[in-house]
Formats: sequence, C-alpha cells, structure tokens
Amino acid sequence: MSALPALYSAYTVYDKRRKPAIQWFILFMVLAAAWAFLYATMNLVPAAGLTYAIANVFWTVVTATGGAFFLFAYEFAYKQPLSNRAAILFFLPAIVFFALSWINPGDIVYTAEYTVGTDGVLQVGFPQGILFVGIVQGYGYLMTIASTALFFAEAIHSDGKHRRRAVTLAIFFIGVLVATTLTIVDYLPPYYDGTALLYGFAGIYFAHSVNRHGFLEFSPVARNQAFNAINEAVFILNAEDEIIDGNSTAAETFDVNLDSRERIEDVLPTRSSTGEIKGAFSRTERGELKYYTTQTQPFAYGRGLAGKLIVVGEITELKQREKELERIKDVLIRFFRHDIRTSMQIILGQSESLQKDLPDGGDDNLTDIVDTSEDIVNKAHKIRLIDSVIGEDRNVVASLPEMVEDGITKAEIPSDTVLEVSIHDVDVQCHSKFAFAVQELIENAVEHRGQPDQATVVLRSEIEEHAVTLFVEDDGQGIPETELEVLREEGETQMSHLSGIGLWIVKYLTEKAGGVFECRNQHSGGAQVRITLPVPAESEDEPARTVSDR
Repeated sequence: MSALPALYSAYTVYDKRRKPAIQWFILFMVLAAAWAFLYATMNLVPAAGLTYAIANVFWTVVTATGGAFFLFAYEFAYKQPLSNRAAILFFLPAIVFFALSWINPGDIVYTAEYTVGTDGVLQVGFPQGILFVGIVQGYGYLMTIASTALFFAEAIHSDGKHRRRAVTLAIFFIGVLVATTLTIVDYLPPYYDGTALLYGFAGIYFAHSVNRHGFLEFSPVARNQAFNAINEAVFILNAEDEIIDGNSTAAETFDVNLDSRERIEDVLPTRSSTGEIKGAFSRTERGELKYYTTQTQPFAYGRGLAGKLIVVGEITELKQREKELERIKDVLIRFFRHDIRTSMQIILGQSESLQKDLPDGGDDNLTDIVDTSEDIVNKAHKIRLIDSVIGEDRNVVASLPEMVEDGITKAEIPSDTVLEVSIHDVDVQCHSKFAFAVQELIENAVEHRGQPDQATVVLRSEIEEHAVTLFVEDDGQGIPETELEVLREEGETQMSHLSGIGLWIVKYLTEKAGGVFECRNQHSGGAQVRITLPVPAESEDEPARTVSDR
C-alpha cells in the first residue's frame, strides 16, 4: 500500500516532465514505490535464498533512491539540469553495490550478522560490511540530508506561498530521516517501514503544488527588492501565456492579482491577427491618456519549457515631447517652405529682371545674388521633399519597371540627354516613394554631366538570389567628394548641410526598405549608383525589358 501514493504522484505530473526537477521527481517516486514493494515482498517470502536475492535488489533501490532524491532537490533549487554524465555519478554507488552484493568478496558487503530468521524475516544485525555501511547507510543518509538542506535553502531565498511549500516539503523529508533512523535501530516492527510511505505523501503534496499552484513556475530568486523597485512593469508568463509572476509596478499599474494566473491578453492589448502583445499602446488612467511600450523576451526553462518575460514601460512624457517637437518641426518647415521660399522667389525674379535690363547682364555681384537665390529656392524644395519622404515611412511591393518609368516621367531631363533603360520585369520590396529616388538619380546624373550639350544616363538591372540590383550610371564628371562625404557620415552629421542631400534621401529610401545603397565614381569616368532591393518570395524572374529610351 505504501507504493500507491508514490506512483500516484509520479502519474499526476508526468505531462510536466520537461519542467526542471520533474523527471528526477518521477524517478524518485518510482524508486520509492519499488522500495515499499520490495520491502514488503522481502518480509513476506519465507524462503531464505529468495529473501537474500530480493534484499540485494532492495538495498540497491534504497541507494538509487537517495541519488534520485538529490537530483530532484538540486534541479528544484537551481532551476537547471545537470548533465547526463554528472547525473550518472549519483547512481554509481548503487551500481557498485548491486554488482558486489551477489559475491560479497571478503565480507565487504555483509557480515555473519546478516541473516534470515526462521520466520523468513531479514535480520541485518551489527556490524555490517564497510560497503553496506558506506553506501546503503552513509551515502543514503548523506543524500537525504543534502536534499533536505536544498529545500530549506530554497525556502530561505524565496517568499510567500513558494516559501511555505518549500518549508513543508523540507519538514516531510525530515520525517523521512526520522523514520529511516527508527527502522535502523529496530524501534519499528520489521514488517513496517515508514520511509517509503512518507516519501509518497511528500510526493503527493509536491505534485499537488505543481499542478494546482504552478509551484515550479514561480521565480522566487528574482522577486527581490530590485525587482519590485524598478519603474517598468514586469510580467512573467508560462507557456500558456498565463501570468505566474510580476513585480509590484505591474500589479499596481494594471490592477493585476499576481496569484490568480490571469491570461496576459486580459491585461495587455494584443494584435487581433496574431494574438501577440502590441509593441506600443495607450490607455486612459484616471482621465489621463498614458502611452506605453512593451518588450517581449522568450526564455527556455528546464528541459524546453517556453515562457515569456514582458517589460512594459511608460513613455507618456516622451510621447508628449515628441508631439511638441513635431509641432515645432511643422512650424519651421512651413516657415521655410512658404515664407522664405516665397520671399527668395521674389528676390530671384526681381534680380533676373534687373539682370536682363542692365547692359551685359549687370556686374558679378548681381550674378551672385541670382545664383544664391536659386540655391536657396532649390534647398527649400529639398526640405519639402525630405519632409514628405520621412513623413511617409511605408514599404510596398511594386513593379520595378513601373517605379523606374514613374521616376523617369517626373524627372526634369534635357532633350539632348541619352537615356538607356533595360530593367527586368520583376516585383521588389521598396519604399512607397522609390520613384522619387529614381527621379533624383537621373537629375543628379544630368547635373554632373561632363559636356554641356549632351549626357548619357544608363539604367539597368541585374537579378540575384532573392534580390535585384538597379544600376544608374552616367558619363559625367562624377559625384563631388563633398556629396560622397555626406553619404559616409552617420547620425545627425548627415543633415548638417544640404550638399548632396538628394543622394542622402535616395540612400534613406533604399535602406528603409531593407535594401543596400552604394555610390562610387568610376575609373572610366562618370558615377555609378547601385541599389539592391529584396525580391518577394512569390515574385518570378522575367527577362529584361526596355522601359524607355531617349
């Protein structure tokens, strides 16, 4: 009967065997059940020879139970499994004992005091062989004491219900030590061994704690003062997306009972299409709109159990600051685009009229005024383009030849420009404003042409694996080093001046779509721009076609 509680405990947690400690707990309970069964059988069998044989197996099981008990306690306390090689070492004493118990060389296992009485009951007697004392009694006691100490250590370093359950298990195992001692000193009748029975009841309590209260899913070590002091809300989820732990900020901000195992979708907003937690969301708290951002980090626990750590940070002040900066930017953009640009266009118009009226077009100062005015008007136009491009951060799947053709149509191309176009009929993943990139590259090539009366611009493509590269080449003077420098710089220095800003926008549009932008001056003369864009998986390669020729 003592075997039944242990077997029941192992059965109820079998489906959780991939969690830390559960595999060793199952083996521990099976060995405890075998302990109870063999002990009873050994005392019921009247034949002395059969009793000795069963006893050899029984003492081996007793020793192996101690090893399994320690491995169970170790994984429970440290939440990580030992390697198989290290785990085998804990069963090595049982293997050695089992092998030598049948031959008993030099009485190192049993002595003459080890006998079977006329009633068929095994009498161990004292003293016994050094192997029996060292392995069955010494090793068994050592493993039980060490395991119980691990449960007490776990209780000390945890809190709440986790601590209470760890203490209760430690008390159960102290009872095991007492029961074993009483059996050894013959205080209990020979037909009764309370050790296996107490193991079984402790197993039932542990299995109940795992199945009903998520005993192995709590993180007591992490619940310390620092964990609860951070400003971000932290949720710890199990594999079923149930909240099994969290800090005080999470409980207070989102009004969550951390012991009720609520589902995370009942607390945080999720995407309807995927069920994943939204990366950013807003909610009204006490009449005030609050903004939050989330970070989700999956983690492995034990032998493959997946869980999640979700950190929710409030970004309300950052969001308000962002809106303030957006308003300031809008005001400055409107001021520069409309007021300054309009004023400069008036100055430019008046200067050009004055230049026409004066003999020989006026002096150099007037020419400088016209050139500077044109430059400021052009830069105002560039600022408008930057605002429109950065303001629309959206990628699309589009036909590459159609995007190129759209860019050619919008570009200001002198009539004497030779335009050679050979583009594959393929879809690419690109920014929604990619046609502007093509337009800018063509106009940039014309701007830097070598001869004032003619320029040749070549647009061609090459198909690669999962990507297509667009080449824009010209035979001009190449791109000035100052503009190339803008492309090499990082961060805010890229926007420190507007020289080469057109190429910077092209680079921005390319990289936003996951592409690669390269720009260089060719040794043979002229510039070459390479734009590599990803091709959607469903897109098929088609032969190159001529989109336009000029």
